[in-house]
Amino acid sequence: MNEMIAQPSPYSDPARLALTESALAAADGLWRAEMLRNYGPDGVLSYAYAPEGQGGLGTLLRRTYEARRIAIALWRQERRRG
Repeated sequence: MNEMIAQPSPYSDPARLALTESALAAADGLWRAEMLRNYGPDGVLSYAYAPEGQGGLGTLLRRTYEARRIAIALWRQERRRG
């Protein structure tokens, strides 16, 4: 998560960066809500880095996990752009 507070490249497009940040926040919120639904209030703390945090194939948890994973990759790519 330290990468999330890194300074953006001076060459990145602020609008694109804002868009990727917004997409990441939305995807993260959906994944966290699904973790809460599946595992209760400590689900993220208990399972975020465990296989349970990814969900089983075909589940809503897996879909939200994959959307979040892609959003993180796009956000990181935009932060490095320049």
